[in-house]
Amino acid sequence: MKIFWSSEIDPILSVGRSLEDVGVRNWALRREDALVALTKLAEIGVAVLGGDVYSVSGGGVESNYDNWYCNRGKPESDSAFVERSIAAAMNYIANYRAEEEAVLFAIVPKV
Repeated sequence: MKIFWSSEIDPILSVGRSLEDVGVRNWALRREDALVALTKLAEIGVAVLGGDVYSVSGGGVESNYDNWYCNRGKPESDSAFVERSIAAAMNYIANYRAEEEAVLFAIVPKV
């Protein structure tokens, strides 16, 4: 298996659907899998820079152009950024309004 992000991050995110067929080196996860992945990323101290939302249609996936991002504040410590970025991602994903089967979330970790 080729490495997308890192040997620690890839096993967490690869539970999702590969996006290579749409030209993106990442995976898109169902809501519940994305929330679990975020918890695991927090446990290993990985911040999340943002993510993208993909629509599922006719067996394929395509970007619906919804996304979120989280920038690190200048005086912010690594641990504070991890905590804040994970919370922002969890909030976005948990509150995203869509049918459960209709959307997937691609998470962009800070490596």
